[in-house]
Amino acid sequence: MFRCAQLYGEYCTPLLQNAQIATVINLRGENPRSTWYNPERNTCNKLGIVHIDSPLHSRRLPQKEMLSCLLRAYNSALTPILVKCSGGADRTALASAIYLLNIYGVDGLKKVNRHFRFWPYLHLPGKHQRWIKHFPNFFSDTHNGSVLCDWVEDTYTPELFERWLVERQLGDTWRN
Repeated sequence: MFRCAQLYGEYCTPLLQNAQIATVINLRGENPRSTWYNPERNTCNKLGIVHIDSPLHSRRLPQKEMLSCLLRAYNSALTPILVKCSGGADRTALASAIYLLNIYGVDGLKKVNRHFRFWPYLHLPGKHQRWIKHFPNFFSDTHNGSVLCDWVEDTYTPELFERWLVERQLGDTWRN
């Protein structure tokens, strides 16, 4: 799996071809009125790359359906996968963490937490994006032996995550 910032139409063709990308997961969601969305989809279509819209917010705690959608995308996607958002730092860090937690569970926390580094990922979250780096530890603290997919379906709620963050004095790290 790879992660990056916004793809811009045919300018990204060499990158996609060199990495032999089979699936692009767009964390910005479907946005056909924007200047980037249709060129991105058209480029993927021309190259035979599957394009999946799986929106995540970087300033709001994820809804259960957002996490489920992303996990479904990961579990059905052809590889290699490229995950992208606008800047390639915050949402892609969360999406990468979810990908690794899905594969390795809590045994992969060391690998997962590397995705929240400034270097090489430029993860320098704003005030309302600081919750992102705590998501893996929240999973670790609350999974009770469940794999990520089951935990998302059976346990996760944004309200539970909010309580966990507030208990750790991290209550101002997202926007409602």
